Amino acid sequence: MSARELYGTWPTFWRGPVRGMAGLVRVDGKTYEFMGHPTQDNIGTNLQAKQVGLKVTPTQSIFTFNAGPIVLEVNFFTPIDPTDLKRLSLPASYIAATVRSTDKSKHDVQLYIDLSGEWTSSDVNEVVEWDVFKVNNVILNANLHLKNQKTFDEFNDMAKWGTIKFFTDSLITYKAGDSVSLRSKFVKDGILDDIVDKNYRRINDNWPGVAFARNMIASEQRSETVFYGVAHVRRPAINYTDSQLNQLWESYFSGDDNKMIDFVLGESQAALKRAVDLDSRIVADAHKVGGDSYVKVVSAALRQAFGGTELVGTPEKPWLMLKEISSDGNCQTVDVIYPHFPVQLYLNPLLLKYLLDPLIDNQEKGYFPYKYCIHDLGSSYPRCIGHRDGKQEDMEVEESANMLIMMSAYVRATDDKDWATKHYKIAKQWTQYLVDHGLITGDALTTDDFLQRIKNSTNLSIKAIAGIGAMAQLSEKVGNQADQKYYRQIAENYVTKWIDYAEDPSKKHLKFSYNTANTWFMVYNMYADILLDTKLVPEWVYKQQDEWYLSVPNKYGVPLSNVDAQTKLDWVMFTAASSSDSRLRQLMFDRTAQWLRETTGRVPFSDRIDSNSGQPIHFINRPVIGGVFAPLTVNRK
Repeated sequence: MSARELYGTWPTFWRGPVRGMAGLVRVDGKTYEFMGHPTQDNIGTNLQAKQVGLKVTPTQSIFTFNAGPIVLEVNFFTPIDPTDLKRLSLPASYIAATVRSTDKSKHDVQLYIDLSGEWTSSDVNEVVEWDVFKVNNVILNANLHLKNQKTFDEFNDMAKWGTIKFFTDSLITYKAGDSVSLRSKFVKDGILDDIVDKNYRRINDNWPGVAFARNMIASEQRSETVFYGVAHVRRPAINYTDSQLNQLWESYFSGDDNKMIDFVLGESQAALKRAVDLDSRIVADAHKVGGDSYVKVVSAALRQAFGGTELVGTPEKPWLMLKEISSDGNCQTVDVIYPHFPVQLYLNPLLLKYLLDPLIDNQEKGYFPYKYCIHDLGSSYPRCIGHRDGKQEDMEVEESANMLIMMSAYVRATDDKDWATKHYKIAKQWTQYLVDHGLITGDALTTDDFLQRIKNSTNLSIKAIAGIGAMAQLSEKVGNQADQKYYRQIAENYVTKWIDYAEDPSKKHLKFSYNTANTWFMVYNMYADILLDTKLVPEWVYKQQDEWYLSVPNKYGVPLSNVDAQTKLDWVMFTAASSSDSRLRQLMFDRTAQWLRETTGRVPFSDRIDSNSGQPIHFINRPVIGGVFAPLTVNRK
């Protein structure tokens, strides 16, 4: 949504195109608008339900309205199930609607929700087709899809193949056709006429869509809740280097869409309970770390973090694929997975392995020609075909260190010695690159590539050193004591030199790079040292940095460097996680929460903002926002 209100504006895709979904509620013959902006089409009603509440939890967005003598609650929720791959792989989310009376009387209520052809494509000149049918006589399902499907292609970052499924129980009336006639029919009669207009046409040709209407009873004694599901099925899902992969849910339902949506709707109540339970866990953990402010931050981030991922493959070989949203369209970008991975490490470390496995698979098979780690598995998701020619955005030190740090984090969390042994050779290969190039990095790109190449970046070098320390841990896990001693000694030696190169002459902070005195940078990569407990960076360095950050905050937080006011909120939370100063941590939580409340940039959670004005800077809706969970992955005192 581009606003905090559900009514008066249309839902939108993260890039901006409208995803038409309208909601109307009829109470004792009077029709109120509560979602979208259908009254602009002169459908016969000018009443708006009054929004009186919005509650956002990690898995739910709950809107509350007064509509005459009733209260309507509309809950958009996604029950993220981090330890249940079957349920986590479902490409579906829920809408739950509840009504109750406010005046001690019963009221006849009719609820209407529609969904337009805009859900199938951002190109409104595409022809959309649709149908409505019953599943097992208990579910009514509407399918919408493009007439001309183009597998593995996107338009404006939206898939050009697949099917949108909109479904609910069969105790309803329905209609498919142009949106104005759907809404006008409901306003007039409170029901729909179970007619499907088969005049398939362009999305912008009278805006075809599908609508459901139902009868409900609102009383003071009982609240009635009904459920809807929206799913997006793509088949196949991923074009990998040497194969095509389906979404993982297909393995559990024999590739049968109807079985899948039957399962989804059949456990609606249980799914809502699981969502509430996960919310309770995350909120309790976040509150212990950073109070109400940090609760607000993680609540705004969870669904976005998972929204950029999908499970593919089979239960025996599941992979978690990630799209680099907004900043690029790359597949499985290593330096996007790195800021994302704290959310997976916190919820279920196995999911981190499923993120790393496709990258390791590609390189162990020899599909990438260089000794350092690949940057991504493809320039355009979902074409995850790698870079056999080696042509990519090279971040040689960055990506090699990222992989080693995440590999060690996974192994430490799970004690998976077999996995560490299986991939020990490729880990040594990347570590050697860090030994050769990690202390003196030269002109190198970092994950913050909007800063262009940095000569001998202080922040990049400590990540490389942490990567070497991570390799020492992997060596210890597999029982190679010689390698463990060798890599540990190198890491310790490099840290001593790093401090000498990086310390500013003022002795108040570390420099932006070895070559630039009187500069500073948020050295968020020290988080790896804390997370892995490598104890490479002396505690006095952390305390010095903490004191410096406390002296330079802007209205919405600590800037990334002295260059300008921009900051990265994922890196802010990495820095909070590595800080031992409770004042700094709370400042970072409080000012990020303040930004969420006050920003006028109504876009999905931006990770890159101006720390003075609060305006988002280009990046929106990126899975890197999983990095705000970093403070939940450490026990820093």
